[in-house]
Amino acid sequence: MMSLRLIGTIVSVGSFLFCCVILLFNPYTNTSVETDVFTSFTIMYLLPMLLTCYSSLSLKPILLMIGSIGALPLSLYCLATPGVFKYLVIGPLLLVIISFIMFKNKRTS
Repeated sequence: MMSLRLIGTIVSVGSFLFCCVILLFNPYTNTSVETDVFTSFTIMYLLPMLLTCYSSLSLKPILLMIGSIGALPLSLYCLATPGVFKYLVIGPLLLVIISFIMFKNKRTS
């Protein structure tokens, strides 16, 4: 269970930081991100990633599932775009898998 906690925390923090880097230092434009784009990414991706970080640390698989499914729609949308934005889908998918494994481990113990 400790390894799942560590992997979940690393994945959620890594996804959070990757999204922040993409938003603040967009490799495709030289201008800053518009406020409506930043607001939508914050609500739809960054807040669920913070929830998954908390739930990974506290071993709450239901919150981990909710946070990862909450971040999944925007990441699936970004999957259809070319470039580095398509890699935003990796974090929520890994967190869904980790939450399934946590559910399975809680039932057996």
